[in-house]
Amino acid sequence: MLSSFGSAMDLVRVHQFFNALLIVGAISAESGLLVLNRFILSAGCYKFPYPIATTLIQCCITYCLVFIGQQLAYSRLPYLKFIPCAVYLGGEEEASLLKYDDAGPDPTKGSREPSPQPNHSKTSSANKRFFEIIGLAIVYLLRTTLSNANIIRLPLSIYALFRASAVPLTLLMNGIWRGEAQSSLLMVSSLLGVSSLALNILSSAEPISAASVLSGVSMSILDTLLPVLLLTACYDRSQHSTNQDQPSDVRIEKSSVKAWRESGLDDATRKFWSTLRQMAFLSVFMLLPIFLLCGELQNIQRNSYVLDVSLIWILLVASGSVNAAILFLTALLAKTTSTFTPTFLTVPSNAIILVVFGGRLAVYDWTSIGLCWFFSLCFMLSQLRCQSKESAPMTITKLRSATVLLRGLTLGAVLWGCIYGIDRLHQESLPHYDDISICEKSSDAISNYTLAEAPGIPSMAKDDYLGPRPDVDTTANITLLVEACHEIIDGQGVDDVVNCLAFLTEKENDYLTLPIANSSQPSQRESRTSTPADASLAGDKNSSTNAASTTSIGTCPGQVMPFHVYWTGPATWRFELFVKAYLYTQNLPCSRLWIWLDEDIHPGAVNKMLCGDPIFQRFLPLVDRGDISLKSWKLPSRIPLPKETVNKKSGFYLSPRPSKNPDEAYVAEEVVQDTNDEYWLALNTANGFTPVQVSDAVRFIVLHLHGGVYLDMDVLLLRDMRPMLLPDPATGLARAFAEQWVERFPPSDYNTAVISLPANSTLSTYLLRGGVRMGMNFHPLVIGRMLWRDGRNDEVAMLHNAVFDPLVTNLRRMGTDTCTVPCHKNFKSAFLRVVEEPEKEWSNFYGEQKGDVAGTWPATNRSLTNFFRGAWAYHIHNQWWKFPEPTSWMDIITRAQDGFFDGTRTNAYGEHWAGPFLRRYDRDTWP
Repeated sequence: MLSSFGSAMDLVRVHQFFNALLIVGAISAESGLLVLNRFILSAGCYKFPYPIATTLIQCCITYCLVFIGQQLAYSRLPYLKFIPCAVYLGGEEEASLLKYDDAGPDPTKGSREPSPQPNHSKTSSANKRFFEIIGLAIVYLLRTTLSNANIIRLPLSIYALFRASAVPLTLLMNGIWRGEAQSSLLMVSSLLGVSSLALNILSSAEPISAASVLSGVSMSILDTLLPVLLLTACYDRSQHSTNQDQPSDVRIEKSSVKAWRESGLDDATRKFWSTLRQMAFLSVFMLLPIFLLCGELQNIQRNSYVLDVSLIWILLVASGSVNAAILFLTALLAKTTSTFTPTFLTVPSNAIILVVFGGRLAVYDWTSIGLCWFFSLCFMLSQLRCQSKESAPMTITKLRSATVLLRGLTLGAVLWGCIYGIDRLHQESLPHYDDISICEKSSDAISNYTLAEAPGIPSMAKDDYLGPRPDVDTTANITLLVEACHEIIDGQGVDDVVNCLAFLTEKENDYLTLPIANSSQPSQRESRTSTPADASLAGDKNSSTNAASTTSIGTCPGQVMPFHVYWTGPATWRFELFVKAYLYTQNLPCSRLWIWLDEDIHPGAVNKMLCGDPIFQRFLPLVDRGDISLKSWKLPSRIPLPKETVNKKSGFYLSPRPSKNPDEAYVAEEVVQDTNDEYWLALNTANGFTPVQVSDAVRFIVLHLHGGVYLDMDVLLLRDMRPMLLPDPATGLARAFAEQWVERFPPSDYNTAVISLPANSTLSTYLLRGGVRMGMNFHPLVIGRMLWRDGRNDEVAMLHNAVFDPLVTNLRRMGTDTCTVPCHKNFKSAFLRVVEEPEKEWSNFYGEQKGDVAGTWPATNRSLTNFFRGAWAYHIHNQWWKFPEPTSWMDIITRAQDGFFDGTRTNAYGEHWAGPFLRRYDRDTWP
């Protein structure tokens, strides 16, 4: 059967080739499963945050695929019969085929004696195999469930660290328990690969809790046990039929299919698949009652609004298929190489995931991950080299095993110490961002700063292109904006954006109205405004607007509107861009910018920002003046709810549970009533939440508590938002609105990058409780589906893309020459000197052409006047590490801001900056 592969050396190479395929397949499958589970459980648009249900689905799909694989193996298809037996079993059975030919055994090669097998009776052997499969099923089930649960509750870096920690544990167990020794090269390369990954993770200073350590250690132990138990169960089940009554010197005719059957490998293949099938079936059998009793089924029935979304089912089926592939590849690798190989391959797989989901990595991060991949490659080559020398892991004495293990660990520790020393030297050379116990604000550096000269770029722009700022009581008719800016079902989405921008530019008198009440009638104005949650937002309703000065923010004859934004880490130039755009466009006496800094992720973040952040230092005078407030964000365990908003009769809010605190009682799902007759929404924060979950939840929590508007930091404000934030002049009720997701939207596709909600309202309570009961799932598409399915989507106006995100529809223009001004191909075009489609940039521009517009980059026409005119904001959509090239749109915008703050230019409303001095952008530090 195997004569077509040539000589014994060719057979060894074929063996190596198939082992290499198995290794590459295992890495790909492990990485793919991590990506799929990450999207399903925590990071996707439509999350399905139910780890036990996800595990059950994956186990069911695994069983089905194993059953299909078993039937294919039984069918004896020609292409299956002639695949080298390494693909099926490998190890001793394959060696027996490779070592014997027509001339007898190869006298130049020694043979390894198989480890002695105990002689059990049929009954005891059957019992042993039964308990082996039961144990294997339990370990497999716990490993899969715990891995899925940890993806939800552990930070990605900590998850990767604990998965990698199984490698040294496997080395110790193989060396001490099983007496299996690896070569020194293999041990050193594997340990250095793990160390490089661990060094990258630990340098991020991610907090590690006791609960995460316990679950991580458990997962590491299960990762270690699974390949060992797979090998034991599959090998022991095939050992009897393979070796029984077969002489060790039997000669096998390789060209005959009969040899396959007579060698015992045919029956061994059947038993191999049978073991996997029985294990998969037992996993489903054991998990099903747990799923029915744990409460996830009831939560899915009441709280999941994505069961009719095909994408989530496609991802679940794909993850189950990949999970089956990992099980199959793990069994084969444990058989053809060693039990250590599949455990180690999780290391490069997790390094890949860190790159995929870790965002932009520093040079040093890439160095650590590159070292991890390099040492992983060394490990794989060492493993294949062991196969060519027939020096794969062998059963040796415990003393010899311990000696080899100690030698490898010592060498690995020495080399890792060298890497760690280089790391420390590198870290000491970096600037530190440490806690400062006493905040010493100094303006010396600011007062001595010399203004940088702007390059000689001629500007024909009219800075005050928006005209006078709307009156403080001017309101926008949001209903009219929704009706006028709607999408034509049979038309082109970009046509709708262009038409809406024209309406916003030319029809201000239609959608902006000034009520009859004016500054001389404060009582009427007061009756239209809602009571703010924070007393500092009440304003002075009995006074007229007083302009701001360098030391005073001025007074507002109405409610002051808070603008909320969430941030983690030190300030960047994009942080500065958002703040300056806010100062450039908003009615500052009637606005406050609240920046929520996550102190769960970065303890002491507020103090660090105030005292140690070089970019934020320039805004300290505005903190003193009251324009900007830094707020400490810590995910609360209790959120107050107005008593009148708690509907205890609502169907999916039932199922109150007993409280462990005698001073409070659950009156509805996650709703607590204390002895003061106050109601609270209880959040279970013990297990923590992913950064994505927190980012989505922040906006709903702060708006529920304080009202106003929330904006993502990548939203560039272009107009005064106050007319949209004031209550409805007809009813006096506060209004709610959000951005649209994409063009041709279903009624549920909201984007909460810009969202406004009334504080402490029935609507904000409903949204908050809905996100909590869905497993802290506040993704806008899911919240939108909840609003739509519950018939409440009319309560949150969905504003057209043209209002806050005018470019997104341009990216999907098809079959039309219509385009916005400017016409960009993608979001990075705003940062480029020469856009990617320069011939289309001004294709829809019919205004006066300034300067040389015949070239590929008419810089003199680039100004805020022509930048999506009419839109209230421009959503940059991330691009966090892009920097403006000279004369790009972002360069023109930042220079307009610089001119406004140094007093040489006005803003879009013709106003001069009256506040404290602000430094220009540090363009010299931009790449």
